[in-house]
Amino acid sequence: MSNFIERCASDTFASLFPIDVQNRELVILVNILHIIGVLVIQFGILLPPQYMKYYIVYLVFLLITYIIFNNKCFMTEISNYFGGKNYNTLCIKMKNAKKILLVYLVIGILFELYPENSIYSILSNMWKKNI
Repeated sequence: MSNFIERCASDTFASLFPIDVQNRELVILVNILHIIGVLVIQFGILLPPQYMKYYIVYLVFLLITYIIFNNKCFMTEISNYFGGKNYNTLCIKMKNAKKILLVYLVIGILFELYPENSIYSILSNMWKKNI
């Protein structure tokens, strides 16, 4: 498992910050935006309830673009287009990535429907009680 993580991290870093591409500065800018987008996927579930609808729209958008781009990330496609290379930054199968997105989407919808049960609300209430 440790070997997989090391290899994945190394491959991901090399594909996000490639040396052997055209328009390297633009590719790196696109990939930094890509990283920010991934962070939003991972940590958006912690957003305050009033922002959860935007998180849900973002996840639906991503799932739709996976369909449109034949199971490829639109940000990776943009980066590959400008770089003139075909890099893949994903270390897991797209099938698994879409399952993870669907889980986040369901949780986001539940937090939108029941904002008092969102992680943000629970942590916020715990914080207020301790102060």
